[in-house]
Amino acid sequence: MTAAVPAEAWRRNQLVMTAVVFVVFTGFAFVLPFLPLYVRELGVRDEEEVAQWAGVLIGVAPLLAGLLAPVWGRLADRYGQKRMAVRALLSYVVLMALSAFVTGVGQLFVLRAGIGLFGGIGPLGLAMATSRAPREHTGRAVGSIQSAQILSAAVGPLAGGLLADLIGIRWTFLVAALACAVSLGLLLAFYEEAPRPEAAGDGTAHAPLSAMLRLPHVAGLLVVLFLVNFVGRSFTPILPLHLQELGVAPARLAFFTGVLISCYSVAAAISAALLGRASRRWAPRVLLMASLLAGAVFVGPMATVRSFEAVLGLAILLGLASGGALTLCYTIGGLVVDGAQRTTAFGFFSMAALFGGAISPSVAGLLVRWDLKAIYGVDAVIFVLLAAALAFAAPAAASRPAPAPSQGGSA
Repeated sequence: MTAAVPAEAWRRNQLVMTAVVFVVFTGFAFVLPFLPLYVRELGVRDEEEVAQWAGVLIGVAPLLAGLLAPVWGRLADRYGQKRMAVRALLSYVVLMALSAFVTGVGQLFVLRAGIGLFGGIGPLGLAMATSRAPREHTGRAVGSIQSAQILSAAVGPLAGGLLADLIGIRWTFLVAALACAVSLGLLLAFYEEAPRPEAAGDGTAHAPLSAMLRLPHVAGLLVVLFLVNFVGRSFTPILPLHLQELGVAPARLAFFTGVLISCYSVAAAISAALLGRASRRWAPRVLLMASLLAGAVFVGPMATVRSFEAVLGLAILLGLASGGALTLCYTIGGLVVDGAQRTTAFGFFSMAALFGGAISPSVAGLLVRWDLKAIYGVDAVIFVLLAAALAFAAPAAASRPAPAPSQGGSA
């Protein structure tokens, strides 16, 4: 193991944090897609209530994590990133383990809220992977963390589906807790924190949101990021119910849900890589418009097809078409915000995307009272409206190819 660990601290830190992020997010993905099934196991019988509870349970953690990200970031600057990461991972171990023993959906909600309140390993992982990296390798470090998150979304649901079918959803929570414990061990053993600089600076890192909104085009891009990630995270609470309606046997629901989410995530990862590279040659605004329109073409029919195979095919095409939309959004952000304010701006861009992903499961759960598959039509309309807005109100800078290779890959 020691021979496989790079000697340079920045390379070792990047490798460790990539592994930590991958293992933690894979552990999360073991259970998140199957929360509708767990809600039913906890005694909720009405299908509409199952979908609503699942949406709330999936969304509450990222919503609270997004709200508290600035707080934990400032504490990390003051007391050390590694200390805050240890706190986050310890909270994951305890809260995920306790989730295996709840007896009611209200208890599960409290634990999911706790993960949002005391977690935050995603933003920390990005900061910790780049803290000691030479400037010319910053893009590589960012890309490795984001690749780990995408890959975890592909591997986790499939593995989690198999585990849920074999040992039950309750025991799968314990496996997820064990994954977080493994990450904690990696962090303690191999991560070397950079010396913290003495306090204060120019205050740029703590610029308020109102100051960022005054920058040209930033407000519009925040809306685009919110809605793009809203669509990307909107399916999870209704997928098991949708697949059951298509005739998937209850005993195989977890597995088939995992297969669909994993295939979609792999397609999205391919899209992100290809569109990120393409933005160096073609205008990211044009690529984003095309991605959104193609996504609308594939997401709408998911409500009308009558077989699992058809939904799976459309999900793969949707991932290939629009999975790189967030990458393009961040690339545009790098073009419209100057270098002195870019770090702060990207923090708010990430927050907007996180909030979109946190709210969408709850919205999808509420729409079930109208129609189980209504979210697909809503998503198609959002994509079309965003593409139209980009066509008529695009910033001039986003109409040119990205000047730096690292921008596309770091989104």
